[in-house]
Amino acid sequence: MGIFSRLKSWGRKKEVPPPIEAPKPPTTFESTNIENVRAKMDLILTQIDSLRVQNETLNERIKNIEKVVAEILSIAKS
Repeated sequence: MGIFSRLKSWGRKKEVPPPIEAPKPPTTFESTNIENVRAKMDLILTQIDSLRVQNETLNERIKNIEKVVAEILSIAKS
C-alpha cells in the first residue's frame, strides 16, 4: 500500500450500512379481524360480569327492603 492510497481513504467517511430491522409478522385482514372480535368478546364478558354483580347487589337491597316492610306491617297490625 502506498502513501497516496492511505491519504485517499484517510479523509473519507466510511459508509455505515442501515440497521437491520426485524421482520414484522404479516398482518392480514383476517387476523386483525379475529383480534378485534376477541377484544370485543372480552369487553362484552367484562360488562356481563359487571351486570351480574350489580344484579346481585340489587337483589340484596330488595331483600332488605322486603324485611323492613314485613317488620312495619307486623308492627302496624299489632
